[in-house]
Amino acid sequence: MQQYTSKVTLKDIRLTDYTLDELGRLGRIREEYFRLRPTICIERARYLTEYLREMDDPEDPPEVRRAKAVSHFLENKAPVFFQDGNLLAGSTTSKPLGAPLFPEFFALTLWPELETVSTRKKNPQVLAPEDAAELNIEIFPFWMERNVLERTRARFGTTTGHRLFEDLVFFIASKAGCISHCVPTYTPVLERGLAGLVAEAAEREDTCKRAGSPDGLRQADFYKALRIALSGLMKYGEHLAEQAELLSSASSDANLRKEFMEIARCCRRVPA
Repeated sequence: MQQYTSKVTLKDIRLTDYTLDELGRLGRIREEYFRLRPTICIERARYLTEYLREMDDPEDPPEVRRAKAVSHFLENKAPVFFQDGNLLAGSTTSKPLGAPLFPEFFALTLWPELETVSTRKKNPQVLAPEDAAELNIEIFPFWMERNVLERTRARFGTTTGHRLFEDLVFFIASKAGCISHCVPTYTPVLERGLAGLVAEAAEREDTCKRAGSPDGLRQADFYKALRIALSGLMKYGEHLAEQAELLSSASSDANLRKEFMEIARCCRRVPA
């Protein structure tokens, strides 16, 4: 386990008396984090592939197609609570320290390493055998000609950019595929909630449709997509509430029961 200083290093004088030792829960979560091994999570890849293979309507506008796929993932995403005492519900992946896969971008570069990625010397990441089999048989074959690299290659040929990427993919794939550089504007969400944003999107969609112009109809597609994607996110919040209530009823610890019920209460309201 990595060692850490218990003293908060922030310069704000109002925080100088706080330490991780005094914030026991936070200290325990941090210690647990450094005990974990990075683990590959195929949950997103599974549900995105499932939707596009079995439920996608090619007649839908591209924005709507994507929103429906995202909503399908969020509605089916596991509402997991890791045993680390975290009071914030929700997780990016189904693993405590998970790495999601983006098959539409560069995840297929992992295909040759499905059997060795867990034990390789450089940057090993745990991949369960059953997940490796699902990637190999069900997920990656679907994306062979549908990922960004092959789509651009089909349109422009093998460019210098393609060759550079193939040479450097080991170094840049984690940067390009797993870290988001997009910071949402949180203020409207905090002020109106996702339900408020969905209602506003519905109004704007109706206004754009009534305009009847090509640009207006395209904008209407965007607002429809927004409604669909945010509805999936609200459904995920409902599932988190249901799971918290289940965990509360199953716990013999009075404090845990209280914490899970408070989490459930919050998730019944947030993010909607």
